[in-house]
Amino acid sequence: MHHLRVPIERPKPDIRRFLDAMSGRTVPERAPMVEYLIDDAVMRPILKDLLGREWVETADKNEYMGGQMEMSRESIGIVSAWLDNQIAFWYHMGYDFVRLEVSLPLPAGALVAKDTAKGNEDHNRAWQELHEGPIRNWQDFENYPWPKITERDFYIHRYVCDHLPEGMGLFSCHAGGVYEHSSRLMGYESLCVNLHDNPGLVQAVADKVGELILEYDRWLLQLEGLAAIFQGDDFGFKTQTLISPKDIRRYYLPWHKKCAEISHASGRPYYLHSCGKVDAIMSDLIEDVRIDGKHSFEDGVQPITQAKQLYGDQICVLGGIDVAKLAAWDADSLRKHVRKVIECCSPGGRFAVGAGNSIPSYIPVENYLTMLDEALR
Repeated sequence: MHHLRVPIERPKPDIRRFLDAMSGRTVPERAPMVEYLIDDAVMRPILKDLLGREWVETADKNEYMGGQMEMSRESIGIVSAWLDNQIAFWYHMGYDFVRLEVSLPLPAGALVAKDTAKGNEDHNRAWQELHEGPIRNWQDFENYPWPKITERDFYIHRYVCDHLPEGMGLFSCHAGGVYEHSSRLMGYESLCVNLHDNPGLVQAVADKVGELILEYDRWLLQLEGLAAIFQGDDFGFKTQTLISPKDIRRYYLPWHKKCAEISHASGRPYYLHSCGKVDAIMSDLIEDVRIDGKHSFEDGVQPITQAKQLYGDQICVLGGIDVAKLAAWDADSLRKHVRKVIECCSPGGRFAVGAGNSIPSYIPVENYLTMLDEALR
């Protein structure tokens, strides 16, 4: 392994510089770095072996969204120690922000299996049940245990803001967007059927989830340390959107627009992570929702280099190093690819380098570190 620039002993984070670069106000000498989620399996060895910290274990995944962010079962002491590790990781790896997210309790079906990633075999993976969710009809909708938002839901956000190193900010959102939670609560297949058979129920679920997330964002935006809402809502897969663009515009984008509006009113940007092929709704996202940045790019769907050419004069493009390459390529090939992406996307600013999607458990630690090392050149 090359002598790596990460972890950095005394980094100089500057969240203002990051935000200025993403808005196009300035073009930085070096592209800033961004990440959406980083799996414990990658964080753990870096924190233990390279930063000499003691790893703190939290609840394992038994739900499709939340997982390690499910704090209810832990004592506050464990949560705080876990958060200290999160802050130390993002700080020493050279980021200008800490990003984390938590979902309100919105129970739905999930499938759980043991992880197969090397070194993570004693942990779980969880993914969405596709057929039916807990809300199949109006009675289910009325009986569903819809959560009430309270101060308690923001312990981890407040803790991070109170302990941010100088120059850093917090990026957060409600874990899972309006579409994702609606799809979980109804089940993807059932949602598709109800778009035809019972659109009123689809609207009611979307509006209930949308209202909750909007209120959640209002709480987040009261936090002085919050630098941006960086919301996830996966609208697409490899070849198209998961439901028709028309239905996305009708049921879900109005809620993103409201969340972007309150974010902008408080002086913060609204970045969107959305997987898959979503070019059919990109003009809506930019011109109507008014997102400030887009995250999640796959070379097999739309490389970030192409997205920068198409949208780079209106929004920032975030990430873009293909996860398949991060997972499988040798360090030298990966390094050359990272450099190529940086050189292509950096002119004019509005670009931050990182994984195309997130850092899942199966990314080799060496490859993650190689990407950061090249980004820091």
